Amino acid sequence: MNGLPNALTLEGKQIVITGAAGGIGAEVARLAAQLGADLVLTDRDGLEPLKAELEAGGSRVRAQACDISDRHSVEQLIGEAGRIDGLVALAAMCPWDDWMEDGWDAVFDEVMHTNVLSVIHCARACLPVMQEQKDGRMVIVSSVAGRMGGLNASPHYVASKGGVNTLVKWLARRASPHGVLVNGVAPGATASPMTQDQEFDLSRIPLGRMAEPQEIAWPIVFLLTGAASYMSGTILDVNGGVFMN
Repeated sequence: MNGLPNALTLEGKQIVITGAAGGIGAEVARLAAQLGADLVLTDRDGLEPLKAELEAGGSRVRAQACDISDRHSVEQLIGEAGRIDGLVALAAMCPWDDWMEDGWDAVFDEVMHTNVLSVIHCARACLPVMQEQKDGRMVIVSSVAGRMGGLNASPHYVASKGGVNTLVKWLARRASPHGVLVNGVAPGATASPMTQDQEFDLSRIPLGRMAEPQEIAWPIVFLLTGAASYMSGTILDVNGGVFMN
């Protein structure tokens, strides 16, 4: 085994992370920085503390607020980034609401724009750059809810994440011939701001607990590295055993 190169590195790579201010997103940024990546972080707000933390550790970081549901804003963000070696499409919303409420249909539209159309915006902007480089990685974060209906989630979130899972495969078939690998990660219930007001029946999770954000971030970062060089169109299930593929 001596002399083999370490594939678990992101040295010389620039990674774009959407939803970077959230619990999982911030951990992805920290781990990618730890592996040597330069970072482009985006979220609606709240990026400055993370940017300062990473820069204090010696990382090169650009942070920019962006409404990823707006195609023009995404294209501007990606266009200004230059080289893009990896995209982590993580930004999402998960309203804990009642689908029988008046006005719920408008929330459905917002969820679909944020969780599905934004991924298309990001992929559409990044893919030409990666194709020209003949190299690139996209990691699209969905949810166990898109695999088996979720534990607490409402139907708009479930439908959006099911759509994301199939979008991973659609993109992978088109990107792989150009050296661009597209994979997904489907987390289970995670202790993060998105779930902080929710109670989960832990007896329905074989491991008996929720995930910590870093436990989701490591598989995401793995898919960005050379260690995942023969993976495309795969969805990694990281859910404590709730869904077993």
